[in-house]
Amino acid sequence: MQTPNFAMNTSDIDVIAPPAEKRCTAHLFRPNKRSCLGDKTLALNSPLRISDNPMLWPPAILFDAVYAGAVLYHFGTQTLKDDVLGTWKNIFYPGGVMTVAHADYKAILDKRAAPAAKAQEDSRDRKARREARSGPSGPDTFDMLMTLPYIMVPPNELQAMLREAEEKAEAMERRRVHEKVDTWMKQITPQ
Repeated sequence: MQTPNFAMNTSDIDVIAPPAEKRCTAHLFRPNKRSCLGDKTLALNSPLRISDNPMLWPPAILFDAVYAGAVLYHFGTQTLKDDVLGTWKNIFYPGGVMTVAHADYKAILDKRAAPAAKAQEDSRDRKARREARSGPSGPDTFDMLMTLPYIMVPPNELQAMLREAEEKAEAMERRRVHEKVDTWMKQITPQ
C-alpha cells in the first residue's frame, strides 16, 4: 500500500513518520503463503525503492484500487457482498454471478445439449469439484469497489437515476439523428 493515499497518511501506519512522507508498506494478508515477495519474510521497516518519475511508475490510483480490492476480498463481509449483489445484480450480472471459467463451461454445455443421464451426472460432479476448489462465489472485487458510493442509494432512486440517464442518452441520439437528417434535407435542391 502506498501512503499517503486517498484514505491514510504515512503516520497512520508509522506514528513516528512524517504524515506526507512517501512510503510503500507491504500488507501480507496471508503471511504463511508463498508470494511474489519470496520465501523469506520481510523484516520490519524494510526499505523499498520506487521511482519518482511518473513515466517509470504507475499512478497511485492503481495501488489504491488493488489494495482496496485485496482488503474487500479478505475482510469484506457477506452483508456487503449481498448488498452489492442485490443492488447491481441485474446491471453487472444479468445472467447471474459467473466467473470466466463458469461462463466457458456453460457455453460448452449449451453447445452439447446431449441430455444423457451419465453426462448430466458427470457434469454435476465436475461442477461440485470446481466449486470446492474455487471457494465461495460472489461479486467481483473491483465491481464492488465501483459500486460502493451507490450502495446506500435506495433501489427505487437508483432505478430512477438509471432511467433518467437512459432517457438523456436517447434524447441526445434523437437530436443527433434529427440534425443529420436536417443537413441532408438542406443539401437537396428542389427540381
